[in-house]
Amino acid sequence: MSVSELRPNREFEPQTQLLTAGTSVANSELRKQTLMVVDDYRSNLQAMNALFEFQYQVVMFDNAKEALAFAQVGSVDLILLDLDMPDMHGYDACTELKSNPLTAHIPVIFVTASDSSDDEARGLLLGAVDYITKPVNLTILRARVRNHMELVYYRKKLEILSSVDGLTGVANRRQLDTVLLQHYASTIRFGHSMTLMMIDIDDFKPYNDLYGHMQGDDCLKRVAKALQSVRRRETDFVGRYGGEEFAMVLPDTDLEGGLVVANKLLQAVRVLNIEHQGASETDRVTISIGLIVFEAKGDQSSHHSVEALIELADKQLYIAKRSGKNRVSYDPSTQLSSQSKADNEHE
Repeated sequence: MSVSELRPNREFEPQTQLLTAGTSVANSELRKQTLMVVDDYRSNLQAMNALFEFQYQVVMFDNAKEALAFAQVGSVDLILLDLDMPDMHGYDACTELKSNPLTAHIPVIFVTASDSSDDEARGLLLGAVDYITKPVNLTILRARVRNHMELVYYRKKLEILSSVDGLTGVANRRQLDTVLLQHYASTIRFGHSMTLMMIDIDDFKPYNDLYGHMQGDDCLKRVAKALQSVRRRETDFVGRYGGEEFAMVLPDTDLEGGLVVANKLLQAVRVLNIEHQGASETDRVTISIGLIVFEAKGDQSSHHSVEALIELADKQLYIAKRSGKNRVSYDPSTQLSSQSKADNEHE
């Protein structure tokens, strides 16, 4: 395909200006979105960049393998994907994107010189949201990209609303399960380590019985806010697991780093200084933490599931409770197995 087929032309400008006027999503909001363009011709990449750089953040790759790697760690809202590339065919790239939980949500638009209806059908069946043939009509391309970007924008808004726990403001169980699965998959893929903590408010039932459910709800909110305040990075994640139990996921975090955060969590709740005359160990609200570290080594991933990791963290939480509460219990081994290990606690 020649560059002239993609190069913006002045005759299209009045039409494309009309496309961006009076839309329901503010340009400033769409400008924050990221458009990935994958094409093995650099001239085409440059032309696409010139066409979209004032509307979105544009990232460009001349091969699919690097693009796929970036999509797993970067924030990508939409992908324009060429079909015929030497390193990996567009169909294969789309299949890999849709089979990976870290990238399956990203909409893909094929941009290709093939105008075969069979090719178009195959691309859509693989999960692409659109199929655009070259030579490209710039007005149509801009309109379709914007339409799909708006859908992404509203989908994310709805996801935020549906993923937040209405009482505490942290993520709900549904979102927690999703994020944990994503970080678990990423940990295995890149050979990193991940810390998971199950966190429970100590003696919460007696607190509710003594102070009433309105005070109990206020306690949950304050504790949730304290847990959130300890997050070091955007990728650190706090969610409400259920009742008075929370979970925290720390990607790329080993045992040492996890313990640092765990002790900060304990302290953050202590300094709230919430009175609790019904507590068994103290007269203030405290938390207990069960911590495990999942390190993707060798065939370890075949021995564990997300559910198994939660169960292991829950066992450590039980040990922390049994050992006096207001503490973190952890397994010092990063090579998790189905066999039981000696308990080791840390205050």
